[in-house]
Amino acid sequence: MLRRRTEAAVHKLNRASYRRSYSQDVSQYHPKVRAIPFAFSKEAAIRHVGVVASAGCLFRDFLGSLGAKYIGGNFQPIQPIRIQPVYFPAWFLDAEVESYLNEDDERQRIVTAYFNDCYVPGAAFDLLGRVALRDDQVEPSLAVPFSQSLTHQHGSDIICMPYTISPLDLISRARASSFTQAIDEDRRFELRSIKTNIEAAYPVLIPLYLAQYPMVAPFESSTFVIEAHSQPGRFFVQLAHPPDLPEEDRFDLEKYTGHDYVILGDAPSSHAETRILSPKFDKSASANVTSWFEGLFSEPGGPEKLVHPSGAAGVSTHMDDPRVREWTAEEVNSVREWMNQGQAIVQLKDVVKNLTAIENQMQRGSVKVTQWPPPSDPKQGLERATAGLEAFTKAELDKLQKLEKSRADTAPEWWRQREENAKPQK
Repeated sequence: MLRRRTEAAVHKLNRASYRRSYSQDVSQYHPKVRAIPFAFSKEAAIRHVGVVASAGCLFRDFLGSLGAKYIGGNFQPIQPIRIQPVYFPAWFLDAEVESYLNEDDERQRIVTAYFNDCYVPGAAFDLLGRVALRDDQVEPSLAVPFSQSLTHQHGSDIICMPYTISPLDLISRARASSFTQAIDEDRRFELRSIKTNIEAAYPVLIPLYLAQYPMVAPFESSTFVIEAHSQPGRFFVQLAHPPDLPEEDRFDLEKYTGHDYVILGDAPSSHAETRILSPKFDKSASANVTSWFEGLFSEPGGPEKLVHPSGAAGVSTHMDDPRVREWTAEEVNSVREWMNQGQAIVQLKDVVKNLTAIENQMQRGSVKVTQWPPPSDPKQGLERATAGLEAFTKAELDKLQKLEKSRADTAPEWWRQREENAKPQK
């Protein structure tokens, strides 16, 4: 069923009482919060979506909308019922975790999961909380420390929404769970066994325009969510039926698009990029974990389940946690380089393990070694092959030890200090 909450959100965000309540939260943004400035005005946003908005209203003001978008000058696009610039709270997340993977043959092994540049909504606001409001152009160089001056841009007052969801709750909730998460028919993650090797969460305010337009029947109106972090590009459209329209007369958009909204301008963004090493790269498990993470937020009602019990006040206390970092290139690169070293270590350990196993088999004579060209003395040839393998294994082991030392020495200082503080006092 198509939902009307985003359309209602535009009403709410334009009400003076909402402006006052959100403006009170502005001064409460933690200094770690950074914001991406609006790249264009609301007039540019109206010109950008005018052709689509006109088509949804029996092509009213279509020529004006077409001319305003592609020619400029005195062309006038269709005007929205209302439009409001909004700063939507979001988190970007990097994490490396370990967990037990249970298999149907009752084997259990440790796997490592790497979550790179994940997107987590900072608030549950229907469509705004369900779609990943970032693309490849969103990078740390775009963001600046949040300040009061950012509440007025391009001649418009910006509504700043408070944080009510914290990504720091995700792993702690999973660890406290008594459930397992299925990867496929034969394998399941044991969520209670999750161990965090590193976790960094970056709070970022995403610039958006919310615009409401009239619509042709059977719809009552449409709400446009326009991303404003760079030149006009991607936007989302959610349609609303009149509240008294019978269910059988409603248009089921999900039946045709798979969503209760339409996305235009570019492909949708994923909430997560996940790599599972067990210890080799497990493509199937990686895809399934990514899908599971995506489902936490993209399903209707999903973000609401993650709202902190104490709302904005509860999330505010998390901001002082050392795992919450400013979204700068320096902070992000130090974490990701450290995680990349972790991936290399896991894979190199597997190489050394396999080489050692082959070496032992050769020494016991339980594996046949074929040499070309055949040596005149098979025994000497086997000894040379074994010695060569030993030398190669030792070189890989030395490489592993150096990499482990480098990772130990280059751990971000804030994480090293947190781990030290977490150790039981003697």
